[in-house]
Amino acid sequence: MCSPHHHSTTELRRTLRQLLDHDVCNPDDDPHLSGVLFFCATDEQTRQLIERIELLASEAFFDPTGRAIRDHMRAAAVDGVRIRQKHKREDDQTVIRIAVPDKGYITVSTARL
Repeated sequence: MCSPHHHSTTELRRTLRQLLDHDVCNPDDDPHLSGVLFFCATDEQTRQLIERIELLASEAFFDPTGRAIRDHMRAAAVDGVRIRQKHKREDDQTVIRIAVPDKGYITVSTARL
């Protein structure tokens, strides 16, 4: 039986490929695709793809204590997409950046227990 993480990773790879193939509406050239300003300026299809990626990445990339699961991050990378943990000053949060070539980046985060 497939684990929920495996399903999320597979779906994430599929959705990332859809985003790569999609003509992203970014009139302000905002590189932060999961930011509020970008969401206000882009089209509905792009918003839906980004939201789906955020949801799936949140399911796949964090263990129950909020730590990054590096194997899942590596498994989800497709076609030049880079997935890296950002190191911040806060010790109570894990932040992961998904860099999508020629489009921008998406961040997902969670609190650490």
